[in-house]
Amino acid sequence: MIVVKLMGGLGNQLFQYATGRALALKHQTELKLDLSLLNADPKNVYTKRELELHVFNITASIASNNELEVFYRRTFFQKVVTKLFPSFPSKYFIGNQKGFEYDEVFESYPNNSYLNGYWQSEKYFSSIREILLKELLIKKDMSEQCKLTKGLILKSNSVSLHIRRGDYVSNKNATVSHGILNLGYYDKAMAHLNGLYKDLKVFIFSDDMDWVKANLKLTNECVYVDFNTGENSVFDIYLMSQCKHNIIANSSFSWWGAWLNQNPEKTVIAPEKWFADKNLNTKDLIPNSWLKM
Repeated sequence: MIVVKLMGGLGNQLFQYATGRALALKHQTELKLDLSLLNADPKNVYTKRELELHVFNITASIASNNELEVFYRRTFFQKVVTKLFPSFPSKYFIGNQKGFEYDEVFESYPNNSYLNGYWQSEKYFSSIREILLKELLIKKDMSEQCKLTKGLILKSNSVSLHIRRGDYVSNKNATVSHGILNLGYYDKAMAHLNGLYKDLKVFIFSDDMDWVKANLKLTNECVYVDFNTGENSVFDIYLMSQCKHNIIANSSFSWWGAWLNQNPEKTVIAPEKWFADKNLNTKDLIPNSWLKM
């Protein structure tokens, strides 16, 4: 089996699922999800999360305590041997992501591996893109308003624009870590797209739409997608994926909206600065075909 530790919101969970699924398929084994960290934060440092992947047709099950213990209860001797001799065979392997860049060592991870990390690069799972496109279909029925908006998206020269605020503003630790994109980024991105395409209709997604309506000033026709809340927020990712082009925030939520977009001629614009911390290496986070600004 392959076990992946889930942490963060829906976008992060999608990265972790996709990476675990790729490794499980490689070894022709089952994928298990470790939920123990999602709502565990005794120091109240992180945003509390729940399992959000259940709305998709995922191929995975929840790891039991007994299945997790085989990784957690590795003896001191095993840990020392693994550290001194990384290639030494072991029945159970723990793969700890060292940074945000793609780690080629992942390719050598054996069966019975436990994945601990964010795995924010398509290089971990691009080989199974077609499988993921089928599995990451939403099982729930969409609302009539969602259906109407999808119709508008498909009939127009549509571009999604995502502004992430939420805990990036309200949570001090998230603010320090991620930072908040300034509106100049969106102005520059729209100017670029308007130079490439005519009659663009902008579908705006945000977790702080009142702020967006008061501060974002665009000359294009805009549609504010403000009706998908709670568990239905996943339909924002779906609607983003139906747009012809995408302007994403420094957020894994809209990253997935763009990645799931199957338009072969799409233009995706992403922020060059993903984290406030300049020391973090995010060179593999943005696919090569996307434009960074």
